[in-house]
Amino acid sequence: MMKFKSAILSLLITFSAINVFAQKVDVDKLLKQALHETNITNNYPKAIALAKRGLEISPNYTDIRLLLGRLYKLTDQPDSAKMEFNKVLAKEPANKDAISYLKNLENYEYEKKIASLSNRVSVTYNPTFFEKEGKETWNLLSVYYARLTKYGTILGRINYANRSYADGLQYELEAYPKHKNAYSFINLAYSNAAIFQKYRVAYSYIRSFNNGWEGELGVRFQYKNSGLMSYGGSVGKYLGSFWLNGRVFLTPDDGMVSQSYALTARYYTNTADDYFTAMIATGISPDDRVRNFAFAERLHTNSFRVSLGYQQLIGRRNILGILGTFNREEYVVGKKENEYDFAINFQHRF
Repeated sequence: MMKFKSAILSLLITFSAINVFAQKVDVDKLLKQALHETNITNNYPKAIALAKRGLEISPNYTDIRLLLGRLYKLTDQPDSAKMEFNKVLAKEPANKDAISYLKNLENYEYEKKIASLSNRVSVTYNPTFFEKEGKETWNLLSVYYARLTKYGTILGRINYANRSYADGLQYELEAYPKHKNAYSFINLAYSNAAIFQKYRVAYSYIRSFNNGWEGELGVRFQYKNSGLMSYGGSVGKYLGSFWLNGRVFLTPDDGMVSQSYALTARYYTNTADDYFTAMIATGISPDDRVRNFAFAERLHTNSFRVSLGYQQLIGRRNILGILGTFNREEYVVGKKENEYDFAINFQHRF
């Protein structure tokens, strides 16, 4: 009798082992299929179904639970992803993958929250110093509020300028409406102060192309004592962490055509808000805020300038930027002077 009971017990153990092995094989197969749907076909709903089926068979299978957590993150279900990672940590508190995935998920949620912030305020102070003795410093202070909408960004800006002979305010309304694979730049400005253009209207159409290329076509109109129209365009290219852009403006006046050229390079160090920038340019540009008040007077004089700057994201919500510019300007025909700009900008998103 004892021999019979032992035989039965051995048989049950054998069948149990075979069943467990079969389940393990089935779960491994489900894991492999789920990984294929995740990484190869990107069929996340099917991968989730396979992972859930595997956990029904083997609830303590760590690799499948981690995969399910990743899939929940990929399908924008952060709460479900957290729950799966925490289930792993409840059984294996030192599991490095679960700890890493949970930390990345928390960072992802924070980044998503920051990206959804739709308000921004900015303050920029830009003094201009002169090599010429006795010439007083120019001061330009700008503040703006911007609002991000599903149709694009719109902002209002107020500029205060102080020169040795006068000061005054300029008011701007700016917008960046979105289009398919493109966006527009629209700017309207008004001032009744002598140190600004009375009216300014600007428009550009910027389009993205394949392989990191982008192009822009635009016009600028400004009126002080008379109206001037400028026509321009640019070509840009992303090369890894670099962005290169060449820009030209042509302004017809008195039977001549004034020309402005600029080459800009940026090197991104982390996010789109972290970069070094450098620019080399000739001629006066209608987009030059510091010298725009004297656009007509400097239109046919020679100038050469070099700029270097850096911008850094601070604390995810704040941006601090600095820009230095050396400008060799022909203020009257045959006479030149050196001008030095230093701009500092602070932005806050909320």
